[in-house]
Amino acid sequence: MSTERAGSPVNVFVAPAGNGFMRDIASWIVEASVQTGRSAALVTDRLPADDLSTNLVVAPHEFYLLRDDTDDEIRRAARCSVPVCTEQPGTPWFLLSLGFCVGSPFVIDINATATTAIERAGFEVGRLALGGVPSMDHRRDPDQRDIDVLFLGGETPSRARKLAGLAPLLWDRHAEIRLFPSTRPIVGTEPGVVFGPDKYELLARSSILVNLHRDETDHGYFEWARMVEAMANGCVVVSEPSTGFEPLRRDRHFVETRDVAAAVAELLDDPERRRSVAEAAHLAVMVEHPLVASLAPLLERAEHDLGAAPAPTRRGGARRRIVRDHPPPLLPAYTPYSDVRLRIYEALMKETALQRDLDAVRCRLRHGSPDHVEQFVSDGYAAAAPEVTVVVTLFDYADVVEDTLASVIASTDVDAEIVIVDDHSRDDGRRVVRSFIDRHPSAAVLLLACDANRGLPAARNLAISHARADRVMVMDADNLLYPSCLRKLSDALDADPDAAFAYATLEAFGDHAGLVSAMGWHVPWLCDRNYIDAQAMVRTRTWERHGGYRTGDDLVHGWEDWELWLRIAAGGGHGIHVPQILGRYRTQATSMISVSNLAAPAMQSHLRELHPNLPWNER
Repeated sequence: MSTERAGSPVNVFVAPAGNGFMRDIASWIVEASVQTGRSAALVTDRLPADDLSTNLVVAPHEFYLLRDDTDDEIRRAARCSVPVCTEQPGTPWFLLSLGFCVGSPFVIDINATATTAIERAGFEVGRLALGGVPSMDHRRDPDQRDIDVLFLGGETPSRARKLAGLAPLLWDRHAEIRLFPSTRPIVGTEPGVVFGPDKYELLARSSILVNLHRDETDHGYFEWARMVEAMANGCVVVSEPSTGFEPLRRDRHFVETRDVAAAVAELLDDPERRRSVAEAAHLAVMVEHPLVASLAPLLERAEHDLGAAPAPTRRGGARRRIVRDHPPPLLPAYTPYSDVRLRIYEALMKETALQRDLDAVRCRLRHGSPDHVEQFVSDGYAAAAPEVTVVVTLFDYADVVEDTLASVIASTDVDAEIVIVDDHSRDDGRRVVRSFIDRHPSAAVLLLACDANRGLPAARNLAISHARADRVMVMDADNLLYPSCLRKLSDALDADPDAAFAYATLEAFGDHAGLVSAMGWHVPWLCDRNYIDAQAMVRTRTWERHGGYRTGDDLVHGWEDWELWLRIAAGGGHGIHVPQILGRYRTQATSMISVSNLAAPAMQSHLRELHPNLPWNER
């Protein structure tokens, strides 16, 4: 029977609604199978059948879980197919995939580390060393590579911390940091995510691809798919130390380092070194070690084993139940003492309201009005014709506001004005700002000094109401801009006239490092959590259309920017993300958000009530 299967057609199965990365790998296997002289097809709409074909199932945990088949049907499919596993050992997805390998004659994995782990679990296993296929190669002349540095990968705290360290190096270059959440399958409709030819074109436009491991405990897992795609397109890979990369060679086919920033800086200044590594890597994956070379013997083995009598996959003959139930619904968030926390929050809000009422009474006694605002302007303010108005809200940040203002006036290639609202600070912030104005007379600066505190959203609304430009950059008094930020965000709005606002990735610094506003505009993601900070460039007409930041609502306290983004989404608008690190976000142990988190469940319910038509994720 195995003789009848020699050269048999190859069917490569993959989930149609699963992770797009798996579909790419499946398409490579189809292409390499054709290179062996066999016919091959990508199959998404049925289970493998014993039909004299060679059946390979890519990412079996996704393929079977996303279908509605019985355990018996899956067992029959497993007996006439070979699973191709792609997940990293130590993750829940790796363990889940093993449950769907039971009954198959042997298992294939794309990574040497995973192959060892699968064999240790008692399975017969073969290694598919990924290499290039002809359709990957979209190389272009180095002079046509307009992206200096590229990162593509799932968002993790470890990656965010390390990418933040690249910010001082990349703010004045064309860098694209494309992150996405790891909590749901990525199918290709999400922002910043590309597959197939679109990904190859992106890599062909890029000089350097940065590769960072998911976390500190993955023991240097070599991300083969990401590496091969880059190498096939002449994009130099800079990676943290890895294992299991043979037959590739470190420092010949890719650059391995513990200091990614230093390595990237050196390569950016050394085009000859980039050319040498890119050419060697392309030769390795496309000519010396193409995918077909590794796949061909595995197909022969599969043809033979699938033609033999079915046998248990695991050594020792133990049969185990297939774990194929659909994932259980997400459990509700664990919020102990939620009623007590809500009462504390309500008490804090009442105390804040009382303090503002007292502020207003004092202001009326002093000035005859409960809302007295004094204005101070720089010498250069009256004659300025700003393209962008930067609004800065100040409350008790006298020690850092000067750094914030200095970062704004250091902006390049843009005419900007600054409107500052001092929301009745209790420190000497007003004096610091007035001193700054005196020392920078040519800058266009307006200070609105309030003698009664009105709260952050109302202070922002006051500042924006004085904006003279048709686009407004919203800033907190403790955050910073890189010099290219205003120009690049303004250009993004020019490129997308329908966008309501533009925002860039921010480098978090202070109490902890990381990234903020690091993912593109995607309403389902936004309904999960607010990942877009208030530090964004908003069109003035957007603010006017939506009525500005919501005021007088305790259940959006500290979440006013999130509520505005949701309101824009509910109205059919959208934001545009510039995937570069163009600003800095100061992290602190205590903040307004820490107070808001006391009432988070009630506030989330309130947001759903305010915007019921958005695609909220049911929990």
